[in-house]
Amino acid sequence: MIEVIAILFFVLPLLAGGLVRIFRPQADHLRLLLAFSGAFLLAVVFLHMLPDLYGEGHGGVGSWVLAGFLLQVALEYYSRGIEHGHLHATTGQALPLLTLLSLCIHSFVEGMPFADAGVAANRPFVAGVLLHKMPMAIALATVLLRSGSGRSYSWIVLLVFAAAAPAGILVGWLAADSMGGDILHRLLGLAIGMLLHIGATIIFESAPEHRMRRDRALAVLLGVLLAALSSH
Repeated sequence: MIEVIAILFFVLPLLAGGLVRIFRPQADHLRLLLAFSGAFLLAVVFLHMLPDLYGEGHGGVGSWVLAGFLLQVALEYYSRGIEHGHLHATTGQALPLLTLLSLCIHSFVEGMPFADAGVAANRPFVAGVLLHKMPMAIALATVLLRSGSGRSYSWIVLLVFAAAAPAGILVGWLAADSMGGDILHRLLGLAIGMLLHIGATIIFESAPEHRMRRDRALAVLLGVLLAALSSH
């Protein structure tokens, strides 16, 4: 199962990024996908992952969740908010290396807990993270397209981004092998903290000036409902 998840983490972002050059998705469509995926992910974290994480009784896990939240705050300073759909780009200017590095660190940390077979078997969480990675890849590919980056350079960037999560799974497996399985629970707390920040930010940004459009509100509600149903 872990191998299948690693393949999905690699292939689906490439597929989503590649489709951008064919369909040129509108910003409103991306925001709807983000609203749905963010709500689904946030609900899965609250309904599935946090109860399981704290229920296993590992000490200090709250510190790791908080560290993940703060890590994401720091990463977004350099990633320009691509994780939640920001599409800022300057024509003729290549994607800054720090932006790509920040996105890869985010994806790498996200992947590490999936070295745990129990986490990999949690289908709602797997689905939530995959749903989150798809609009990330779409946003990244859109930024590359708008900046005028060449096709070869764009594919190299997407390949590096797509490889980050599988690399995280590999490092997580090596860490568990040398340090014991408890490290994966701490890494899961770190990843959950990051995802809490991402999910909350996406939902808040779906309602600029505290006015949520009907279509985005429905997308949020649908995401939460599906996550709730998946817990039964």
